[in-house]
Amino acid sequence: MKAYNYFNKRNISKNYLNLYSKKKNFNQYPANDLRLKIVLSILNKNKPKKILDAGCGSGMPLIIIKKKGFDISGYDKSSNMVKEAKKNLKKHNLNENLIFCNDFENPKKIKRNYYDCILGLGAFYYSKNIFKTLNKQTQILRKNGKIIFSLRNKLFNISTFNNYTKIFFKELFNEDRLIGKEKLLLKKILRNFDLRNKKKNIDDVGVFSTSHNPLNIDDELLKKVGLKKENIYFYHYHYLPPYFENMSKKKFYLNSLKIENPNDWRGNFLASGFILECKKK
Repeated sequence: MKAYNYFNKRNISKNYLNLYSKKKNFNQYPANDLRLKIVLSILNKNKPKKILDAGCGSGMPLIIIKKKGFDISGYDKSSNMVKEAKKNLKKHNLNENLIFCNDFENPKKIKRNYYDCILGLGAFYYSKNIFKTLNKQTQILRKNGKIIFSLRNKLFNISTFNNYTKIFFKELFNEDRLIGKEKLLLKKILRNFDLRNKKKNIDDVGVFSTSHNPLNIDDELLKKVGLKKENIYFYHYHYLPPYFENMSKKKFYLNSLKIENPNDWRGNFLASGFILECKKK
């Protein structure tokens, strides 16, 4: 409900338009735009006939994809997001009915085995049970259909040098099983990661989300829901830990953009997000 309430706020639904702006904006890293470019390259390669955008937000990715000639429709749980999306469709001379209200955690009245491709951009990791969500999406796909969705990168926490790093290493070294000097020394070392970025993010307002390890995503998630990974792409690189963003946003963003590469192995640690291109078995 926290995720729903957050994304259903009118100011949030309106602000999502700015994430796909063509203007240079050094107050906002163009992560969503980078993600969309990767998705467009996948769609151009596979050329699916019918696409469904699950959790489509204010509709800008859908509109851009539609204008590229693809047959796409979409839905979102947030009524305010859907209202904004319909306004945006109208502005671009597109049918408002391309977008409707629905819930990707439990989609209703959508045909099974119907779509060639499902998109989940910045959406599925807010679901309380991602296994259930992906199972539901897989049922809607035709056999050998594609699902293209983004996830938060758990390994990125190693490179943030902040509280996320501390939590990552506590789990990795299983701090709870340690006793005595070992535990005290580990706590002392992990205090070095108390540095926090000044910029608040969605985690600070208590919205539930999950992150995943790209190195074992097949066993951890995909195989359990009947999906086969075909490709993985990294986006939203950080050339230094996020705290350095406070020094100069413009410099931070420009240098980070220089190393953006969807296929670079360093993306496992320097990119905060990744996209999975999967096929229904």
